[in-house]
Amino acid sequence: MRIVEINSSSNTTFRGFLRLESSREIRKSQRALLSGPKQIREVLREFPDRCAGIIISSRHEAPDFPGTHMIPRYRLDPDLFDQVDIFGTKHPVLIVKAEPLPHFDGTLENSGCNLLVPFQDPSNVGAVIRASAAFGVTRMVFLKEAAHPFHPKSVRAAGSNIFRVPLCQGPALNRLKGYEIPLITMSTEGEDVSRFKFPQNFCLVPGLEGPGIPEVLLGARKISIPMANGVESLNAAMATGIVLYLWKNKTLN
Repeated sequence: MRIVEINSSSNTTFRGFLRLESSREIRKSQRALLSGPKQIREVLREFPDRCAGIIISSRHEAPDFPGTHMIPRYRLDPDLFDQVDIFGTKHPVLIVKAEPLPHFDGTLENSGCNLLVPFQDPSNVGAVIRASAAFGVTRMVFLKEAAHPFHPKSVRAAGSNIFRVPLCQGPALNRLKGYEIPLITMSTEGEDVSRFKFPQNFCLVPGLEGPGIPEVLLGARKISIPMANGVESLNAAMATGIVLYLWKNKTLN
């Protein structure tokens, strides 16, 4: 496939690449950027239908990834490429499809853990996507408060795992009370998760970074991770990963 040469900062396509740092533009264009040679190779090999293009610098003689001849290719002036390569990888950047997420209808069709994500920090979103893929989460539901899962910082943390777990769009955190589904919230006042017996089918709800679980959900079952005295809390994504590991370990034993 022909390589499109881009040498001007006023080029419409280039300006579009820059706007993919914004969640709003990702939703509008249904495209996102993924960087890192290992991640790109995995996506090209395992999820070729999710690839929409590859961006290279004129410093690169040709795309050095298998399968790139089948998708649109864009070669940028080095200075322009550095603006798109926001993490400074110095390697090609993959354009991936970020289609609208299906809406969560409040039903639990399959057994297992449905993770309801409210995290506003895209790095936490990406980290919990990776943990969910690792421990076999049935489905991830991104609540209204959550950062977009295809935000560059999220994709940077999640890598190819963003395509390994079914993703849905859900309601706001304080609207979950209206759904007749089994909710298990994470709270410092909950039951010790190491002794907790998880139901076969449930929704796990971590709290927002900082505020935690809203009062409207305080009646739900709660679990906690025991910590040493003086430690107030764990990072939200880390705490969720620990709970997912313990849940998975219990289902295997």
